[in-house]
Amino acid sequence: MSPTHAAATRSTRPAPLRRISGAVLALVVVVVVALAVVVAVLPWAVGGKALTVLSGSMEPGLPVGSVAVVKPEPADRIAVGDVIEFVDRDQATGASRVVTHRVVQVQPGPAFVTKGDANATPDPHVVAAAAVGGVLWYHVPWVGGLRDRLVGPAGLVVLGGIVLLGAAVLLLRSSGLRDADR
Repeated sequence: MSPTHAAATRSTRPAPLRRISGAVLALVVVVVVALAVVVAVLPWAVGGKALTVLSGSMEPGLPVGSVAVVKPEPADRIAVGDVIEFVDRDQATGASRVVTHRVVQVQPGPAFVTKGDANATPDPHVVAAAAVGGVLWYHVPWVGGLRDRLVGPAGLVVLGGIVLLGAAVLLLRSSGLRDADR
């Protein structure tokens, strides 16, 4: 078999597989970029933030592991039924946690009585307007755990490794194609 024939056979035989793998890779890249826009860029653009849902208090509407995206809202525009993000401070220990619950009553001030959708009773403390960080804009199910892993130090190393591996594969692939053309 001549070198030209071998190169032609090598480049034409895997073409369908190469097209399929290229399409799958392109789809993965589009999905990753879209998710990045939805959970990072859009919240930043409106002055909001993305939070990972850690408990089942808002299920089934906000499942554990979802990313809840909140945006700022003036306190006087928050109404019963809105889902708000707020800082809840434990009076005894001083510890604080971020909570995302539904407003069930608006009091003068304004202040808010909140309750998790899956909880039987309202939260024990009234939420002052100053403690509210925003109102739920939208949520993305299932990506919170992945997001939290990727934005941590270990995740950034893994993500960097994946980018370098992808670049190496592309370089080796293009190098192989040039060698096949000779």
